[in-house]
Amino acid sequence: MDKNKARMGRSGILAAVLAVVLAVVAAGVFFLTPGKVDTIRLGAYEGDVGALEWIAKDKGFFDQVRLNVEIKGFPSGDAAVKAMQDGQVDIATAAELVVAKRYVTEKNLRILADICRYWNKGFVGRKDHGISTHFDLKGKKIAFPATSSAEHNLVVFLALQGLTLEDVVPVNLTPKQIVEKTIVGDVDAAIVWEPHVSAIEDALGDNAVKLMERGTEANLLLVGRQENLDAQSEAVKKLLKGLMMAEDWVRQHPEEAKAYLVKRFNLDAIYIDTLWPRMQLTLTLPQEILESMDSVARWLSKANNWESIPNYAETIRTQEMQAVKPSAVGVFTK
Repeated sequence: MDKNKARMGRSGILAAVLAVVLAVVAAGVFFLTPGKVDTIRLGAYEGDVGALEWIAKDKGFFDQVRLNVEIKGFPSGDAAVKAMQDGQVDIATAAELVVAKRYVTEKNLRILADICRYWNKGFVGRKDHGISTHFDLKGKKIAFPATSSAEHNLVVFLALQGLTLEDVVPVNLTPKQIVEKTIVGDVDAAIVWEPHVSAIEDALGDNAVKLMERGTEANLLLVGRQENLDAQSEAVKKLLKGLMMAEDWVRQHPEEAKAYLVKRFNLDAIYIDTLWPRMQLTLTLPQEILESMDSVARWLSKANNWESIPNYAETIRTQEMQAVKPSAVGVFTK
């Protein structure tokens, strides 16, 4: 009788353990085989389209895959990549234009993944500076962050009006400076990304004129240095797994994700509702990255007198994404 009770007790315990395991699997939670905790220093864009990295950190997804992520925020991709090349961080995030331009002299750059596809640019002019339409831009001071997707958007926009950067007065500023200088009237117009566009429009009110909305498509890329990636390949896989878990969480909890963005980056809820359809927080590695870099390179080569356009297929590193999320790898490098 006692033996039967003991067997029944053990069976109950096993059943309970099995139920917990099944619940974890059903919830889609990832656990790695117990082992060492790796560390990666991540230079992340500190803003809405960079949310996947911050979600993975704040929600504990990196912890679940046994990865200690030391995350440092940056106002632009160019600043993040510069910090990486200076040895301050191991991995950085940046738009494809930044990688396309820097790769000319920094051949160790490698693209691991795209963590957000987005359309978030805006071009705002001041009516009291004589700007009502795009026809009024010639000779005007236009602020933008150099070596950014905003600069490329400006070049494309001007070209459609039959103008070039030589027809305006370019003013290279940081996003924060752009907001400040445009509001006080030190420049006539500005092209930058959200939420800085909304900050300018809110401050200027009826004095603001929208010259462009959304802008061209951009991708926030996860970038590393070849020598670091070779040495940290297993840690990079964990990083991608944590980001994939963050992607799943965003997909399953969109309203909670939007509320997170509002609180984490001190943004307006109405602004996030407007931006949400214009950003895709997903972990991918699509062919469009190469096509986009080739496109911006044609402009860059003319502006900087390059002898030839680089082979950007050499920047793509697929092995970590292939190991973690092979279905999302759509790039062809050969």
